[in-house]
Amino acid sequence: MEKQAREKLVEKHIDWHEVYTQKTQFLKDMFEDVVGPGSYFRFEGKSDENIGYYCIIGPAQVHQPRAKFFAGVRRLPATYSAGGKYFDSMDEAARYAEETWGVKKPDTLRPYTSAQLFGISKKVEKWHEKQENKDDKESE
Repeated sequence: MEKQAREKLVEKHIDWHEVYTQKTQFLKDMFEDVVGPGSYFRFEGKSDENIGYYCIIGPAQVHQPRAKFFAGVRRLPATYSAGGKYFDSMDEAARYAEETWGVKKPDTLRPYTSAQLFGISKKVEKWHEKQENKDDKESE
């Protein structure tokens, strides 16, 4: 019996483009305010077979004891979050995404490390409170 290996996404020559949904634009805005510019990215692309995928590179596990950076991918349409790996730096996450799925490292990506994620849970909570107060003032 002959076995064939599955074709990796990097071998499918997907043309990835930075695309944000309403929810992911909210995350991009939040992480860029809390961590800094170039700290969150979302890409979409289609394979040669016209199958859509999305890829995320950015902070994750922010409410865990130790936040990390994440690189993950999921087939579209998706009802579940992307599956991938956790890293100690944005550079490592971006390198993994490029080697595994063919996602080119964004020019605006910054070399953040887990040091920039220290205390991020509280910073995210404060950011949410600030946004809620801003929304309350705008609705008055």
